[in-house]
Amino acid sequence: MQNFMINLSEDCDTIKLSPENLMDCFDCGDSDLNDFFNRDALLFQNQSLGQTHFMRHRATGKIVCAFSLSADSVKTFLLSGSRKKKVKDFIPHNKSLQSYPAFLIGRMGVATEFGGQGIGSQLLRYVRFFAMQKFPEIARFLVVDAYNKPEVLTFYQKNDFAFLFTDEKQERENLKKGADIDEPLHTRQMFYDMQRQE
Repeated sequence: MQNFMINLSEDCDTIKLSPENLMDCFDCGDSDLNDFFNRDALLFQNQSLGQTHFMRHRATGKIVCAFSLSADSVKTFLLSGSRKKKVKDFIPHNKSLQSYPAFLIGRMGVATEFGGQGIGSQLLRYVRFFAMQKFPEIARFLVVDAYNKPEVLTFYQKNDFAFLFTDEKQERENLKKGADIDEPLHTRQMFYDMQRQE
């Protein structure tokens, strides 16, 4: 872990992944995320499946964190009445839709050497700012398929994300038709209303 604190917005440059700006040694402690950022992200980007950016510390040149965004939607037609109302609370009734445009945070990671500094929360705030500044008026929501682990879910909840479905049972019933009702979900769908929160 670094012995200095980093402020992403003041100390780092945001760089779009490209053949000239690659991430080939990024390590966030998760092998799946490492494989994506180091090997697959540029391929995904070239196939118009998502856009990846990383943040490089100006003083050291080290990659601090990375994220990828792609197009998605909040599908309210899959939600129960109370959950649908939670999503639509601040949207005028005459604009009620079956689904609402969203950005999916497909991948997000913080380099292990910069752990324990609150970089993850800083990065989420930056992603919200980035989405609204770079792509204004395109999408209302941020969504994430969060790993179904207590520490991950708590992290997103502390950063104002809410569950799309009330519980795992409801999520399984609506998204995993025919699946074993007791089978644990690998991820939970969560959302953030950028207009309501900002």
